[in-house]
Amino acid sequence: MGKRSCFRNDKVNEFVKLMDEYDGFVFGTPVHYAAASGEMASFLDRVFFIDEFNGNHFAGKPAAAIATCRRSGGTAALDQMNKYMTDCNMPVVPSQYWNVVHGNTTDEIRRDTEGLQTMRVLARNMAWLLKCIAVGSEHGIRFPAHEQHTMTNFIR
Repeated sequence: MGKRSCFRNDKVNEFVKLMDEYDGFVFGTPVHYAAASGEMASFLDRVFFIDEFNGNHFAGKPAAAIATCRRSGGTAALDQMNKYMTDCNMPVVPSQYWNVVHGNTTDEIRRDTEGLQTMRVLARNMAWLLKCIAVGSEHGIRFPAHEQHTMTNFIR
């Protein structure tokens, strides 16, 4: 694999090969112990690490995190996932409430009318923002140029 890849040849490398083709992203996870699933956390760690050191391919692309949980822990998982996006200069797409649906089964989730409405609003907001970015781009309005990252360590 090339420079923009992980040493493990799996779904992460498949995603990295395709990520430049997409204008926005929605990352979803079930909640395990008030956090994103281990599989999602590992995926995000690896994908965003590759991007951070190989070119800012996410910068300016809208993104949203969504979570599903039986009862609680959803906002902690969203907070965990949103940190990847803000670290990579991605506009985070909002909804009318936390991007969480509740239920232990698919049927229970279908009965979470507020959660499903939140997901519909999120989808409309994502579509709207993608259209705004496209129209802006057509008129010469581009995402601000990336400033070289400066790191300060306070332990001396």
